[in-house]
Amino acid sequence: MLALRFKHLRTKLLAWMLALVFLLTSATLILVQARMRKHVRDDLVSTLRSETATFAALESTGHQLTEQSVTLLAAQPTLKALMSTNDPVTVDEECGPLLKAAGADLLVLENPAGEILGFSAKSDDIPLSTVKRLMRESFGSQDWWFAGNHLFDVSTHTIWIGTEDSRRSLGRVAIGREVSPQSLLSTGVFGKAAFAFERHGAVLLSSLRANAWSEFENSLGGAETPNDKVEEIDFESERYLETSVELPGDHPVRLYCFQSFDQATSFLRSLNQLLLVLGTLVLIVGAAFTFVISRQITRPLERLAFGTQQLEKGDFDFQIPIVGHDEVAGLTRSFEQMRTSLRQSRESLVRSARLEAVGRLAGGVAHDFNNLVMIIKGYSDLLLETATPANRPFIDEIKNAGDRASGLTRQLLAFSRKQVLEPQVLDLNDTVKSMVKMLRVLIGEDIELITNLSDEIGRVKADPAQLEQVIMNLAVNARDAMPSGGKLIVETSSAELDDAYAATHAEVAPGLYVLIAVTDSGCGMDKETLKHIFEPFFTTKEAGKGTGLGLATVYGILKQSRGHISVYSEPGLGTTFKVYLPALNKSAPLPSQQRIADAPRGQGTILLVEDEAPLRVLAAESLKKLGYSVLQASNGLEALAVADQHNGEIDLLLTDVVMPRMGGAELARKLQAKRDAISVIFMSGYTETAALENNALGQRFILLNKPFSTEAMARKIAETLSPKPLTNAASGGT
Repeated sequence: MLALRFKHLRTKLLAWMLALVFLLTSATLILVQARMRKHVRDDLVSTLRSETATFAALESTGHQLTEQSVTLLAAQPTLKALMSTNDPVTVDEECGPLLKAAGADLLVLENPAGEILGFSAKSDDIPLSTVKRLMRESFGSQDWWFAGNHLFDVSTHTIWIGTEDSRRSLGRVAIGREVSPQSLLSTGVFGKAAFAFERHGAVLLSSLRANAWSEFENSLGGAETPNDKVEEIDFESERYLETSVELPGDHPVRLYCFQSFDQATSFLRSLNQLLLVLGTLVLIVGAAFTFVISRQITRPLERLAFGTQQLEKGDFDFQIPIVGHDEVAGLTRSFEQMRTSLRQSRESLVRSARLEAVGRLAGGVAHDFNNLVMIIKGYSDLLLETATPANRPFIDEIKNAGDRASGLTRQLLAFSRKQVLEPQVLDLNDTVKSMVKMLRVLIGEDIELITNLSDEIGRVKADPAQLEQVIMNLAVNARDAMPSGGKLIVETSSAELDDAYAATHAEVAPGLYVLIAVTDSGCGMDKETLKHIFEPFFTTKEAGKGTGLGLATVYGILKQSRGHISVYSEPGLGTTFKVYLPALNKSAPLPSQQRIADAPRGQGTILLVEDEAPLRVLAAESLKKLGYSVLQASNGLEALAVADQHNGEIDLLLTDVVMPRMGGAELARKLQAKRDAISVIFMSGYTETAALENNALGQRFILLNKPFSTEAMARKIAETLSPKPLTNAASGGT
């Protein structure tokens, strides 16, 4: 919001400084208040508990003294003689001296019939009727009496006469010790605290002001506070902390002790005022300081902002003056370094864009070049069929040049990352043996290469080039883990992954596998690194030393080949990668190199669709020589028309993928809807597009990568149209 409201940075700095000081002052004030309130509350709680505990202890001691006094008084012969008279006048006259002798505030003598024979008290406003009722209601040795606005801690005792075996009661004597606000305050037990004695929700005695009694009674709500529990209550528009303790007896009372929380925290107001004054001073000083230095800071920043605008315009050659050696000057130097880095990055991006453009161009060139190479090789094959011994060497050279051109197109496709998997039945041992020499050169002389190949393994079905890529990537990864040399061990063996293993690895199907293990004695990896090693672009190498795609590529290739990879590593001990590929029977035939003379002949009708006219004519001529009837079209729409006009059966659709007006994929779907039995072979120089179409249309469709020979095309057609009868006819070729 401030960025939209203010134009200049120095104004923003000033506003932010004011806001920051305000927030800090407010936060400090709130924090100090909260901490101080908690501290005050804790002190009050401790004081309240200490005061109630002290009073309870003093009251217990006082009650013990009262019990001792009443026991001694009940045992005196003079009292027994007096009670034996059962004369109220005589007994009442002697009550005064007995009260003084007992050192009590209340004395009551009762005969066995429950009649009051004598009564004496230091206070004259205690009704005798109340005393009679309280005496009747007291059955134990301890009770609390409230009479005439006086509260007494009373102890009673039975007066016995005679021996223990034949004694009889002469009545009871009760003496009481008055508990008054004055006596409690004089002890100093409660300090600044207020107190109240309560029974059944009514205040009996309190040091509170009289008008506060009713508010306190209302705050009780009929519920009693448990002993030693501190609660907060409000009355007289003031907050108090209170705790209570129950004083035992036939009619117990509860003592409440209060401390004013508002009075205890009143000093915080002056503290708040002091903090506000300090905050205001800091605000003023900070604003002045910010105003003074902001211009010195913002001026270089303005130059940096101008430089950024120049960068947006594509000007990387302007200069910003660097003054001094402070942080702003350091920032300007960093900006200059950034400008240089951006210029270099732009140049690098331009180079990368050029390389990407070259890659795209390579894919397009490979597509067009494939067609030309096929024409050269195809017509070379046709010429070789009728060539004289004198001309055959020249035609062979033409075909060899076509083969070299085919290799060039494969390199272009590899550069543009548009390869397609071509799985074959392989012997892993043969694959490893063929790579040993290359691996020794790849890993260097300081790393010892050890191979341990098992003769008991089955065969696998995989793309040989991609499988070699897997082994090479793992070897490179091992080499980088052993900068000072070490051992690289490549092993093959049979393995069985059972249901228990498959249950913990969702991508694994239980069964027999061929295992190739690559082990190094390098630095190893920790558990955190192991979690990410197969993620694209994850690398532990220095910047510029690795792309992070090596192991991700291995993982992707194995996924395509229905394989599985696991890794075990410990820091400082080395790493083992285990690659599992589904095992085939050892009797599964390996791919054999067939000569052109073995090109299979066949019969049937083929619809040939190719937009390149010379290539279409060549393919049609080759198909006719192999014994097939050929229908030709230059695009998908034309092919549909040709198919509709043909009344006979069409056994095979041989079509290019990328064509004008209608592509091969759409053509195949529409022909399939009309002729369900038709088979399809796709031809394409854009191998990536063809592979995607192949995946989209299902396994019934076969991909034939350009450039291909007449023999390769004949075998694909024979495989597709099988089990139709086929005959082998000798034909010229390589």
